[in-house]
This record gives sequence, C-alpha cells and structure tokens, in this order.
Amino acid sequence: MSHARGFDPDKPLGTPPKRKRGRPSKFSGPATSLTYAIQTEVATQLRRGATRRMAASLAGTSAKHLENWLRRGRDAIEAGKRSRYTELVQDVEKAEAEYQMSLIEASTAAIADKTMNDKVIRWRLAVADREFRAERERTTAASDAQGPFELVKPEDAQRALVEKLERFLTEASRAESPDADEAPEAQGEEEDDEE
Repeated sequence: MSHARGFDPDKPLGTPPKRKRGRPSKFSGPATSLTYAIQTEVATQLRRGATRRMAASLAGTSAKHLENWLRRGRDAIEAGKRSRYTELVQDVEKAEAEYQMSLIEASTAAIADKTMNDKVIRWRLAVADREFRAERERTTAASDAQGPFELVKPEDAQRALVEKLERFLTEASRAESPDADEAPEAQGEEEDDEE
C-alpha cells in the first residue's frame, strides 16, 4: 500500500498550521486603507514616470481607491483640514511635477545636443499633463455624442441628395454643351467655304 501524496516518512508529523482569523489569504485583494507605505510607494513610482494606475497597482491598491483617496484629500484641502489624504495629494502632485521637470530638463538638453532624439520626451510631456497639450478645436457640441457626424432626418437627406444630383446634372450638361456648340459652328464654316 502506498502513502498519501506529499507524505515524507523521514519528516515527523507536526501539528497542522493554525488558521488565521478573517478572510482566507486566497481572497486577498487591493488595499482599501491608505497607509504610509502605500503613500510612499505611489509617490516613488510616480517620480519614476509611472501613471497613476500603474503606481497604484505597484503599491498594492487599485486606481479606483487611489482616485478616491485623492478626491478626499482635495476636499479636505478645500475645507482647510489636514489629514493623511491631504499629504497624499501633496506627495502625488510633487512626484508628478518632479517627473515632468526631469522631462523638461531632458528636452532642454536635447536642444543643445542635436544627436539626441527628443520625440519621446515631447510625446511624454504631451500626455503627462494638460499644460503641455495643444488643445484641439471640437467640431461638435459637447452634448452631442455622435462625434463629427450630425443627425439628419430622412426627408432632409433626400432633399439634399436631390439638390446635389440636379447640380451635378446641370454641370455635366454644361460640360457637354460646348462640344455640341462647336460642331454646328464647324458645319456652318464649311457651308460658307463651299459658296
């Protein structure tokens, strides 16, 4: 008869490990409480150039929780209060500003060094913050969710199509008529020569 899987006859059987209270470890998820360790890890990752989503994941939490903590911190700052959340807002903004400043310094160095390709630096600055983005004009109203297209009633579309077709046909007939006008004139000249 064989032994159970994992049984080692040389290893003594000990007491089974004690079970911890609370949720089993296999169900652990992102941290939902802001701690100093999470705060410093988020700031460190942002300083290295990570996005907020990446920094939150590397710190052991989710982007949703990080944004919620930042919102709470901004609300506390507006109310004139100080808390761990206000410190998080200050750390996050400082870390992002330090990273952007390093990009600006690198782009300034690229101006002097013509061998350096600064396209990546300019792109990263453009996506890093709104201050460095060129604002594009919107072609539609903000409330219109259809993009650059406009909604048209079928009757209006049919009327516009008929008008365009009529214009096309008149232009086409004008283009053909000069050829037709030249032919009778040429026949008239031939008749004059015969007389």
